[in-house]
Amino acid sequence: MTNRSRQAATLARLLTERTGRPVRQSYDGPRQARYGGWHLEWVDGPTIETMRALASEYIGRFPDLEVDEFRFSRSRTEFADAVALLLWLDTDLDAVLRYAPTFWFGGLAFERVEDPDRAPEVWQARARTLHALVDQAAERDTRISEPGPHRVVGEDLADHIRTDGWDATLQWLDSQAGPRTRHLRVVE
Repeated sequence: MTNRSRQAATLARLLTERTGRPVRQSYDGPRQARYGGWHLEWVDGPTIETMRALASEYIGRFPDLEVDEFRFSRSRTEFADAVALLLWLDTDLDAVLRYAPTFWFGGLAFERVEDPDRAPEVWQARARTLHALVDQAAERDTRISEPGPHRVVGEDLADHIRTDGWDATLQWLDSQAGPRTRHLRVVE
């Protein structure tokens, strides 16, 4: 293992500790226009801009590395994508609706929202509701073949927002979630 490899591994470890996300580092040969070089990869969590800023804070410790030589890659889960959409709608409804019904596709919301899968439980419950609606839409319409949130649910959600408003749409999502389980602690 070279000194650069050790430093890159240490940087990934520091970023993992800082973000609470596993950050993987790899090297794919000499960097070319779109391929190769050093990579830092993680799932969900901070945006690429945030992770780049965090790496910049640490890079001074590593004399053989520069932040600009890393490619930052943030993968997303379908769940985090749905939470991000709802959080983005909540903060910038008009801008999001300009993209409707395609606002789920291409990760537009995900690119803008930090740590969507660590959002408060109410947003996570609403995201689970959206996934249930996607499953129902897939059963009704066999044209839906792509994984994850789909255009049909996006169109329905956008129509609901335009017709009833955002607050009523949130109430509708909450009502679709079904009964919430309460956990009771036995006290003796």
